[in-house]
Amino acid sequence: MKQCKIMVVLTLGICLGTLLIYTNVSYTGVSTRPIILATQPSRHRDNTHGDIIVSVQKNKDSTMLQSGSKSPKQEAYIINGNKTTLNNRNSERNRQMLQKAAYNAPEIHIRRSEASLREDAFESTFPPRKPYQSGFQQVDDRIFIYSAIYEIANSSVRALILVPEPFKPVSFFCILKRSWVHLGLRIKGRFQHIPPSRWGSYKNRCGFVHCPVPPNSYPEFISVLTARMSSPLNALPVNYPGPPYNRLTRCYPAVHGNFTDVNTLVTALETSRYFGTDKFLFYNYSIPEDVNKVLLHYEREGIVEMRNWKLPIPPDQIHYWGQMASIHDCVFSQLGVAKYVLLADIDEIIVPKENVSIADLADRLLNTRKPTSQQNVYGALMFQNAFFALYENETKYMFSAKKDAKKFKMNVFLHTNRSRINGPNYRSKLLVKPEAVNLIHVHIMEEFLPGWEMYVVSPEVALMHHYREKKDSQSLNPWSQDFTFIKYSSSLIPKIKDRLISLQSELGIQI
Repeated sequence: MKQCKIMVVLTLGICLGTLLIYTNVSYTGVSTRPIILATQPSRHRDNTHGDIIVSVQKNKDSTMLQSGSKSPKQEAYIINGNKTTLNNRNSERNRQMLQKAAYNAPEIHIRRSEASLREDAFESTFPPRKPYQSGFQQVDDRIFIYSAIYEIANSSVRALILVPEPFKPVSFFCILKRSWVHLGLRIKGRFQHIPPSRWGSYKNRCGFVHCPVPPNSYPEFISVLTARMSSPLNALPVNYPGPPYNRLTRCYPAVHGNFTDVNTLVTALETSRYFGTDKFLFYNYSIPEDVNKVLLHYEREGIVEMRNWKLPIPPDQIHYWGQMASIHDCVFSQLGVAKYVLLADIDEIIVPKENVSIADLADRLLNTRKPTSQQNVYGALMFQNAFFALYENETKYMFSAKKDAKKFKMNVFLHTNRSRINGPNYRSKLLVKPEAVNLIHVHIMEEFLPGWEMYVVSPEVALMHHYREKKDSQSLNPWSQDFTFIKYSSSLIPKIKDRLISLQSELGIQI
């Protein structure tokens, strides 16, 4: 019995000693149990995905997750959904340790997930240009964001959004982030309506949210939310400009299933390249297979860029597949990237009378001094419109490459009957300096920035040929024969022919 009592005392002593060692925080090399501070995900909306921010506090003797630091430190981490990501990108082992601690720690404190971090949390050097990133994401029930573009002149981010019509203005807020997991800096945004289409009424239109950025701060991501929301539903990369590497970029409206003519597409691209276009931007709503193959081929060559344009609303609820939104996105995305931007459809060709290069023509005309001014004030060229009837018989005019033009369906060379030239602002198309634009419309400049004006190009210098399959109500008399474009046929038709044959061979498409 006496021996049993001695064994019990010894056992209790050992257990007590072990417990004291386990709880003693002064032992070198033994970490404290981490204290976790976390935010709750927002419950404002059922589908809101909030971030859980976890901070691990350690004393000066702790070596757990120390990452080589000898000073007292607080490490911050994000748990988003089922993933845990370390802000300072520690090892996978540390990540797993932290995740285990986050879910097992007994001490939880709540703080606001929208708390702003200091302005100096952002990068202070201008970031290099990356491939353009965009795509529709939700802001609110009927509001969607598409892209975010940094503007050097204003030190701000311009976010393109779709809004319902009629739209009662609401307060917008922007959250600027240095990384996807960063809490971010919350600031008030300024809303700007883009003018609606002048053709019919629709349930949706577009606009901008302008987000001011602190000086010498360059956020990598941005989120936009309305005042009644507690956390955002979106996060978009901020697109930064790079050195201008294009003299002339051409923007096309959204391509959809109705357009299947590969020959017309290749003719348009090769003709525009011949006249000086460096880059083409297409907005892909629904591109048929063969047309998609051709555009992807050009994209691999660096000539074409396609942007996802999967509208989050039915296309009949906004004008022409969101044309007003796409042209603004295209123009502003070329700030600091292209010297000039040309806005025109696939069936429209700007035909110069003398200068082969449209960019050279723009250099000359836009540098013309206004008689009443000592400064260069012209920020855009307006090309007047004339219709060419594809629905009529082919021209009887003979030229050397006419046989190939017929064989390869280069219809623009085969129809020379032209309507009366429409005056300025009637079906005209624009070439613009991106830095001169505030708001733009399909055929006119809605609003220049202060100090800029329009230069209307004389039809004797260049004319926009608009080739129509059906008669247009603005195809007015008198009609006449115009052979201007034919003079480029000997140079252009062989280029288009070679390209079509090459595409047929490489892609297996029918031409």
